[in-house]
Amino acid sequence: MKIFIPQEIVDRWVASDRVDLSGEVLTFRGRPVALRMVPGYFFDRVSGGTDDAHGLLGRAKAGAAIAALGAEAYMNSVILGETAYDVEPGFLAKPIDIACARQVLVATLLQAGC
Repeated sequence: MKIFIPQEIVDRWVASDRVDLSGEVLTFRGRPVALRMVPGYFFDRVSGGTDDAHGLLGRAKAGAAIAALGAEAYMNSVILGETAYDVEPGFLAKPIDIACARQVLVATLLQAGC
């Protein structure tokens, strides 16, 4: 199970000492949940009113997957061929403990203010 967490939320958690971030691992203080974080983007809308020729709207993709498509990411934009997307930067997160139940993860994220 992977989830997308916006950069803004991770920054807020770190600033309020709700989490510890070490390399690509984010650990929630006082909770048994640790996430492996991979930089990525959530595809929010197509810029300029063009068509979503690549079917990316509403999806999150890791930065490496975007590069593999031949796209270029810069701040809040991704350009793929002739299509420009408005994106939200953040992370694709996956629990390190594969036995982590969805309910535990959801409860942890809600408690952290996600």
